[in-house]
Amino acid sequence: MISETARRLIGLIVRRREEQAAQVLVVAADIANASIDRFSETIETSPELLALLSETVQAAMETSLEAKIYALGRCLASGVQDDTKVDAERIRVRALARIEAQEVKLMALLNGQPRLRPADTQRDIPGNGRWQGWPRTEILGQLPGFDDVLDASIALLVAEGLAVDGAIGVFGGGGPDKEQWILTGFGKGCLRLLQSVTPSTGP
Repeated sequence: MISETARRLIGLIVRRREEQAAQVLVVAADIANASIDRFSETIETSPELLALLSETVQAAMETSLEAKIYALGRCLASGVQDDTKVDAERIRVRALARIEAQEVKLMALLNGQPRLRPADTQRDIPGNGRWQGWPRTEILGQLPGFDDVLDASIALLVAEGLAVDGAIGVFGGGGPDKEQWILTGFGKGCLRLLQSVTPSTGP
């Protein structure tokens, strides 16, 4: 027997998911400068756009990050406005679907310039050079709450093509305890979407 409290919470979750699904459609139509009806009619004519819509709505329903709904809306609008971009936008939507607030914080950090590295006399590396990317110790110095989850967050970013070890192929760099993490071009683009000013559209 489901308690009244449990029923109320489940109803709250369902309503929130429905509202976010509707919101991402409103955002996309607004960006495409089209009415919801016209926007929907365009999507209905294309199996590829229907697939993009399905993935976009599912990602919007699952997120707790408001900025992601607007980023997803931009992806959907881009695919509807230019059918040559549908496949690329589906890849972008899948990457955005995987990340939440903690990964966005990590991405924002990796997008910044790391501080000057100290000298390493054991490897005959002088000081005042610039890191290729962000070493683990530097990341944890900026995001101390990530101690137990950094590996998981980095693995997720790497799996989606959002980040890479910038020290690989550099003398003395790459590998365990020598990583220097940076965003890929794809990762920078996704971060820009998430950090863009949201359109003046209500939910």
